[in-house]
Amino acid sequence: MSDLYVPVPGAPALAPEPPPTYEHPNVTLLKDGYTAFAKGDMSLIRGLLSDDVVHRVPGRGPICGEYRTPEEVLGFYVRLFELSGGTFRTEPYSVMANDEHGAALVQTYAERPGRVLDARAVDLFRIRDGQITEIRTLAEDQYADDAFWS
Repeated sequence: MSDLYVPVPGAPALAPEPPPTYEHPNVTLLKDGYTAFAKGDMSLIRGLLSDDVVHRVPGRGPICGEYRTPEEVLGFYVRLFELSGGTFRTEPYSVMANDEHGAALVQTYAERPGRVLDARAVDLFRIRDGQITEIRTLAEDQYADDAFWS
């Protein structure tokens, strides 16, 4: 509705327009992936990954590197759980996407003997035909992330 709208005396008032509720399908895809991750549903995650997926984790720690198949990516996720005694979690607080790319701002948390990781990261995605083809995980504090996993 325009700010210049002037009602005619006796005419019914115009109701404000509700905000759009449309969510891009790739936002839904990414949210479904995080929900599956939180539940440990690796079969659902596998269905979201393309056969040529690559997950890039920069840094110098023992979990850093490139995971180049769905099986390697899933193995990486299992390793995060193993190294943290099952405490690792990543919770998105903002997810955005278009037809080819997505991004999620996430809070990560994990515990190891004598250490706690409570940090933020950005996960960047490439998406093709409804599947994730690339993931890049960028820690807010790469040094702290490397030290935690070392």
